[in-house]
Amino acid sequence: MAKKPNKADNQTENESQNQTDPPAAGSRDEQAESAPEEKAAKSRAEGSETKLSKAERENADTVSELADMIGDDTTLVTRPLSIVGQTFGDYEIIEEIGRGSMGVVYTARQKSLDRVVALKMMASEHFHNPVAQARFATEALAVAKLGHPNIIDIYQVGECHYGHYFAMEYVEGETLDDLLKKGPVALTRLLAIIIHVAEAVDFAHNKGIIHRDLKPANIMIDRFGRPIIMDFGIARMAGSEATLTQRGMGLGTPAFMAPEQAGDGPAKITKVSDVYALGAILYTAVTGRPPFHEENALRTLVKVVSDEPPPAVRQLNPDVPEELEHICMKCLEKKPENRYPSAWSLAKDVRRLHKELKRNGGAPSTVPSNLRLKLTTTGKLVSITRSTTTFGRSRECDVVLNAPKVSKKHCQIILAEKVFIEDLDSSNGTFVNGKKVQRSSLKDGDELGIAGHLFQVLLN
Repeated sequence: MAKKPNKADNQTENESQNQTDPPAAGSRDEQAESAPEEKAAKSRAEGSETKLSKAERENADTVSELADMIGDDTTLVTRPLSIVGQTFGDYEIIEEIGRGSMGVVYTARQKSLDRVVALKMMASEHFHNPVAQARFATEALAVAKLGHPNIIDIYQVGECHYGHYFAMEYVEGETLDDLLKKGPVALTRLLAIIIHVAEAVDFAHNKGIIHRDLKPANIMIDRFGRPIIMDFGIARMAGSEATLTQRGMGLGTPAFMAPEQAGDGPAKITKVSDVYALGAILYTAVTGRPPFHEENALRTLVKVVSDEPPPAVRQLNPDVPEELEHICMKCLEKKPENRYPSAWSLAKDVRRLHKELKRNGGAPSTVPSNLRLKLTTTGKLVSITRSTTTFGRSRECDVVLNAPKVSKKHCQIILAEKVFIEDLDSSNGTFVNGKKVQRSSLKDGDELGIAGHLFQVLLN
């Protein structure tokens, strides 16, 4: 039996956040007429902001496909808090591995084939919400159109007395996000991952699917090193006018969202919106931070839709090859027409650079092998292993310094070919060897000052 991986939350949280929906499938009129409780629930759902627009209802092909995939003639029962150990149809629930706003993901044994699958079930509070039902089904509909080694595979979609569900490939591994946080990753390996992902995205585009939420947390790396794209929950069928959004439902992840996706709405989203996201992933992998990443989602969105470009890659990591910087910045052009015209053309350029690096003996890892900070007053050591480590007074920081002169988010250390310290517009400044800096490299033996806290930098 496959063990529970760290990526479990990814198979729920990332699938359940910021999703947009295809049209809803069917109603429960017959059951509602015979059951007052269901009729009341249906009325409440219809009174909320979940009604489908005329354009969405006219998208008959998608509605028909969803109706085939999710039936509406199964009597739902109140789901217990846990269904671990329960059996329905061909599935025996093993354990819960993640939970999000739209659903719960379990590992389950498919009895007929004696294999472990990931089974996602719609959250019970959405049973009578037609938009939520369609939103839940959109991932299954999108992935069902695909068949690619670097895209998650879906096995079955259905409904049981516990609600709507779909069974998908259970990936044993970790997310790209987790991989980048763990430590050294060779540049050649990063480029190989991007090549496979970009080619898979191009494959989806050619099948009429736009992902709309590509990010490191939605890319799994399985135990064989194969990258797999997850979470098509807000994918859009190219040419479809149906948006299936409602108040409170987002359209992606701000730090990896193209300007037209953040500001102009679904009608402006095309395949080059996914190209932007691929560039943002690559940018994050080689610099240790997304192109735009403010203290909250709203401020990040403001930066994304502004005319201001992100900091140049080599400004954050001077050791990145110039050609790779050019590739990243071309993907991140604010105007869609200035980006790569397709994910395939992006993959082509990355593949050429990858071959050149391998021919020249490859590239060293993007992160130093060992960095520690020694607090001069106590001798306490702080190990730095993440590609980006934030310091500040806020509990959200990686290293929390409880002192009034320390800003909530004071500074961050970036691990690239060299080590960099970057002040995050703090009130009392960040210092290297007594000199106030905005951004500076760190060397072995340097003295780092953070609002009166003094650390000695220890490398290797």
